[in-house]
Amino acid sequence: MLFSAHTLSMGAGFLASLIFGRWMEPAEFGRFAFCLSVVMLLDLVIEFGFFPAGARVLALAEDEKAERRALGALILIALTVGAALALFIAALAIPIDLIFKTDVRWLLIATAGFAFFRPFQSLVEQSCQGLNQIRRLSIFQLLLSSTYLLLLAGLAFSNRLTAGTALAANLTGIGLASIWTIWQLRPRFDDLSRYIKVTLKEARGYGANVYLARLTGAVSTQFDKLVITYFVGTSPLGLYALPQKLSNPISTISRTLAITRFRAFAKINSIPKRIIRWNAVVLVVLATGLALAGPFALKLLFPKYSEASNLLLPFAAFSLFTGLFQPYNMFLASHGRGAEIRNIAVIVSLTTLAGLLLTVPRFGILGAAWTGAAAMALDYLLHLHYYQKFRRTLNQSGAELEQQTIGNQND
Repeated sequence: MLFSAHTLSMGAGFLASLIFGRWMEPAEFGRFAFCLSVVMLLDLVIEFGFFPAGARVLALAEDEKAERRALGALILIALTVGAALALFIAALAIPIDLIFKTDVRWLLIATAGFAFFRPFQSLVEQSCQGLNQIRRLSIFQLLLSSTYLLLLAGLAFSNRLTAGTALAANLTGIGLASIWTIWQLRPRFDDLSRYIKVTLKEARGYGANVYLARLTGAVSTQFDKLVITYFVGTSPLGLYALPQKLSNPISTISRTLAITRFRAFAKINSIPKRIIRWNAVVLVVLATGLALAGPFALKLLFPKYSEASNLLLPFAAFSLFTGLFQPYNMFLASHGRGAEIRNIAVIVSLTTLAGLLLTVPRFGILGAAWTGAAAMALDYLLHLHYYQKFRRTLNQSGAELEQQTIGNQND
């Protein structure tokens, strides 16, 4: 069900890309991509791992009543985080504009209020994951993509599509989809203090590690846009961001598969081989298709962005390796292995940052694309290493427990 929803969402995303490619110049699309990256990074900065921690609280809840109360506590936390994010963006708009020289200060200030809804996307996704509410999560993904597409289409046909209105449409779509899904989940708001304390306690342990992992991991997925903007400007960023957007659905398929297995992974000692094989085959087929057919499709459908066709090969490699590590990442997360996830993210982030600072000034957006691909290959190898290491630990613990049981029986 979630796979079908993501497939339809990818279709909506492709139509959104057509709208951007036809109605928005690369420089303006670059401003939109830069501002969206700023919002996403600042959202990660002040989120503090509350929602991944909340997912574990929901997954371990004893009954439906406890689940609904824990969800109510998470909503209260999300309201606080959303308000803080809006104020944070408004306060930093001028310093960001001065550092990157992008003329986006008023764009960020005008859309700061819409950023209030950004944390609710993580709230809904993590809550549905923890509750194993795949149907709700599927509907949320469809609402999110379809609402955004309709808003973009309305702006395009009324000749009002700019970086600012596109950013407002993105955040508004998150708000509308989140409100509908939260209402369907029926949260309760009694005994909030108890569940807020439980969530904060989980956030200080597992959540803190995941927070650091997600924050440093953002260097691999969002910091490239900041480095490109700083060194070469927003016009090349527009040429970079659209092909990257076209490659994202490849890894989304693997992420969908991993999300649906979160609760099941928590109860088993290894990832079923059929999942690993199925994931790898699909990724190789899709990445190869993008690398071979992508340049022709880009020139045909997005002539304004045709000079970026040489980026599709590194983006295909980026998505391939990103998809390969998704099952391992979700398995480690389901077992509360936040330290391992944090270590991976820190290593990959530092490597990515160093690579971007070396390649972007010399090779521009092509250097950034290949740096990202190499970083995701390293990410995959580290996930595989920590997964195998943790699996050996589980098997060793199981063998010791079995020997102890046999010894007790003999006694």
